[in-house]
Amino acid sequence: MVKAAYNLSLILFRLLRPFIIFFSSKFRKREREWKEVLLINKEKILSRRTGKTIWIHSASMGEFEQAKPIIEYLKNLDNDFFVVATFFSPSGYENQRNYKFADVLLYLPLDFPKQSRKFLDLLKPNLAIFIRYEFWLNYLLELKQRNIPTFLISASKPKNANNYIYNKYLKTCLNLFTKIYPMDKNDLEFFVGLDLKVPIELAYDTRFDRVYSKIQIPDSLPIQKNDFGGDFVLIAGSIWEEDINLILEAKKLIKNEINLRIIYVPHEPKEEIIRLLESKDKNTIKFSQILERPVNLRNYREKNIIVDKIGYLLSLYSLGDVAYVGGGFGRGVHSVVEPAGFGIPIICGGQIDNSIDAINLKDFGALKVVDDGKSLAKALLDLRDKRYYNEIQERIKDYFYERIGSTKKIVEYLLEVLSSSLK
Repeated sequence: MVKAAYNLSLILFRLLRPFIIFFSSKFRKREREWKEVLLINKEKILSRRTGKTIWIHSASMGEFEQAKPIIEYLKNLDNDFFVVATFFSPSGYENQRNYKFADVLLYLPLDFPKQSRKFLDLLKPNLAIFIRYEFWLNYLLELKQRNIPTFLISASKPKNANNYIYNKYLKTCLNLFTKIYPMDKNDLEFFVGLDLKVPIELAYDTRFDRVYSKIQIPDSLPIQKNDFGGDFVLIAGSIWEEDINLILEAKKLIKNEINLRIIYVPHEPKEEIIRLLESKDKNTIKFSQILERPVNLRNYREKNIIVDKIGYLLSLYSLGDVAYVGGGFGRGVHSVVEPAGFGIPIICGGQIDNSIDAINLKDFGALKVVDDGKSLAKALLDLRDKRYYNEIQERIKDYFYERIGSTKKIVEYLLEVLSSSLK
C-alpha cells in the first residue's frame, strides 16, 4: 500500500514537474544538468576495473561532509574501491564536483521506478550508503531485490517524523536497510522506538573524525596565536549581517575591559559582505593581503581580520580564545563541531534546533546562546574568569573526544558485509 501511494505521488509530481521547474531555479538547474553529467561520466563507470563499487548518496553539501570520512577511510584502505557519490541538490554537486576521493560525482536521477532500475543497472554497486535522512523508496526496493547491502549512516530523526502518513513511509524505507547507524543518543532512541526489523547501532556523527584528523595536521596559516600579543581573539565563523551587527555592538560595550581582536569569517565571502564589514569596522585588514604578503600583526595592533577566502575556517579556530558561530539569527546555526575540536568556548544565536550538537553542548553547559549584543558582551566578560573558562574547555573536550572513532567502526563492518556478499 505504501509503495502504491508513493508511486501515485510520483505520477502527480510528474504532472506538476513543469510548474516546479518554472518556479524553482534550483530544481530547474538540476533537471537541466543531471542527464548531461551522467552522460559525461557514463564511460568512466562502464570502464571501471574493480568489482568493489560503493555508491554513497547525500542530499546536499552538509550531508556530504558526513560522507567524506567514510569515503576517505575506504580509499586510504584500498584505492581499488570505485566510489560514486550522488546528490539531489545542485549546491551539493556544484560545491563538491572536484572532490578528489570520489571517482564519479553525479546528480541522483529522480526515483521513478524505471529510472531507478536503469541507474542501478549502470552503476552495479556492491554496496550502497545513504546519509542522514533522505530516503528514496524505489531505489531502496531495487537495492533490496538485488541483495545489495545498504546502510543508513549519520541517521537522525526527520523533522516531520511525527506525521502519521510520513511515518508509515519512513518505516517502510528504514526496514529496507541492512543496518542503521544513528548519530546521537536521542536519534538512537527514536529509531529503536520505531520497532524496526533492522539492526541499529549508535555511531556518532562522522564529522567528528574528520575534524579530529584535520586538527592533527599542523596548519600552514600565515599567522600564529602569539601574533596577537595576548589579545582575546574571537573567531566569528560562518557569520551573516545579523551576527556582524551583534558582534560589533558587543565589542563597543566591552572596549574598555577586553582587548578584543576579531577574525571575521563570512558564511560566503562575497564582495558585498566584505564591503559591509569594511564599512562597519574601519580597523580591518583582509586575509588575502596577509596571504599575499605576510605581515607582522603586532604592527597592526588594532586591526581585525576579514577572511575573504574560503577553506580556512577550521584552521582559524586554532587561533581563537572563543568562537562565535553564525546562523543562529537566521535559518539555523552552522556547524559547532569544528570549534569544539579545538576545545574553545562557543557562543551563538538562539536558532539551534537544526543542530543536535549545539543543543547537546548547550545542555552540557559548554555553549552559550545569546540574543543581543548586550548578552554577547556579558558572555565574553564572563570568560575572563580563568576557572570558568577552563571548566567550559574541559566540557567541550569531553563531548568532542567521546565521539571520536565512529568512522572506523562503521567502515570495519561495511567491509565485513561487503566481503561476505562478494564470496
